Amino acid sequence: MSAHRPFAPSTNTMAREGVEVGPQHQIGERQGALPGPLTIISAGMHGNEPAGVLALQRILAHLQATDAPIRGRFVALAGNISALRCGLRYIDRDLNRQWDRGSLDRLQSEGLRGYAEDIEQQELLQDFETLTRHHLGTVNLLDLHTMSAKGVPFIVTCDSQDSRTLANQLLLPGIAGLEKAIPGTTLEHFLAQGYRAVAVEGGQHRDPRAVDLLEAVSWRMLVVTGILDQSQVPDLAAKEQLLLAEAAGSPQHVVVRYRHGVAPEDGFEMLPGFRNLQAVRAGQVLARDRSGEVVAPQDGFILLPLYQKSGNDGFFIGS
Repeated sequence: MSAHRPFAPSTNTMAREGVEVGPQHQIGERQGALPGPLTIISAGMHGNEPAGVLALQRILAHLQATDAPIRGRFVALAGNISALRCGLRYIDRDLNRQWDRGSLDRLQSEGLRGYAEDIEQQELLQDFETLTRHHLGTVNLLDLHTMSAKGVPFIVTCDSQDSRTLANQLLLPGIAGLEKAIPGTTLEHFLAQGYRAVAVEGGQHRDPRAVDLLEAVSWRMLVVTGILDQSQVPDLAAKEQLLLAEAAGSPQHVVVRYRHGVAPEDGFEMLPGFRNLQAVRAGQVLARDRSGEVVAPQDGFILLPLYQKSGNDGFFIGS
């Protein structure tokens, strides 16, 4: 693995274009004297989602300041470093869409093809391999994300009993089927290795509240995976209450039934005001594109409505 270079928590405000990250993907780590799991929390796979990086910097600063004893090993990783510095979703290609088996095989057989994200992915693969190669216990992954829309944060659950059990302990609504509707995510890669893996969509991209939400769910992850005892987390009850309050009144389990894919030439534009996990009706106008109105194909809850220029997922419908 690349050598760890510790650095202080960023003073970056959410209004800035980029986020301060070190030259390596590893933001920091804590190694316990007692045996335990390996828990990896990653953030910034999309460079326009800095909140997760800032949340992890806060956690590492606290653990270092208090020298809190832990079990096992906790590692925090930044994903697309180049894009994070620029505040862009990606430089050349979406890093969180190229972790499927075919893409990984092409990277191995063809090598780097001149894309910035190929370099990022090759480095991350090396880091993942180094971290997991000699670890004999449980390996857990939490991948932190944010959304372009406002609305309820949620956990991406997967078709794995271990991952569903883990997701159910993180106090936010669980969305199933999203990992199948969006191929090539980091989550897909970790699940293929047989690890416990979940992702979280933790609020709107540059809302300072998203940092608090992702920090809270990350602390909770460290507790439920056995890295930390509850007593070692500052104001854990308040952090858990924050998550529960965000989830209040929302459906707790939703299955993705429909994905509306978009391409740049479509001229896709969401109508304003839709919120994540908002109820919609079949036939309701949700967006417009060059062909006219885009309507909901069925009753359900809208997920991840697209309010940013980049991205090929216009919205999802779940029920």
